[in-house]
Amino acid sequence: MKGYTVIGEFGCAGWNTNSFLKYFGGLNKGKPDAEDLRNVEAFPRDLLEKARE
Repeated sequence: MKGYTVIGEFGCAGWNTNSFLKYFGGLNKGKPDAEDLRNVEAFPRDLLEKARE
């Protein structure tokens, strides 16, 4: 983005049953899981630490 500095990004796989994947039971079944949710909680704290540097 023009004029901005990106200090972090977050992504999390989700259960995907789009298109032909529904015929195979989907992709990433069971996601987001407990570890993903812990990562979601930690992400803003990490951003604050990076912003203070």
